[in-house]
Amino acid sequence: MGDNQTKVIIASANSIFRNGIEKILSNRSDFNSLSIHQVSEFQALKKKYSRIKPNFLIIDFDDQNMNKKQFLDSFFDEKRDTQLLLVSLQEGGNIVLFKRQIFSTDQA
Repeated sequence: MGDNQTKVIIASANSIFRNGIEKILSNRSDFNSLSIHQVSEFQALKKKYSRIKPNFLIIDFDDQNMNKKQFLDSFFDEKRDTQLLLVSLQEGGNIVLFKRQIFSTDQA
């Protein structure tokens, strides 16, 4: 995997969610420059996040198996440039974006 690749982690216990997000990403014109990794449980997320240092992290917000509070605490403490996207298939409404420099974990 080259340094010019954009690294993405998709985290969810739901394989339909993970594969669906990957399929959406595969429709991008720059798909060949993406390095997509899937994880289905919290410990694997922590390990893969530390190892590959992704540019983007997509987490299934509805997944009760992912310890989002613990992960987000460490995510916000680090000074990485990783962009985080929490996706909920159960919650409707407006899209809300947070900048980690402004909000604490409890606020996000």
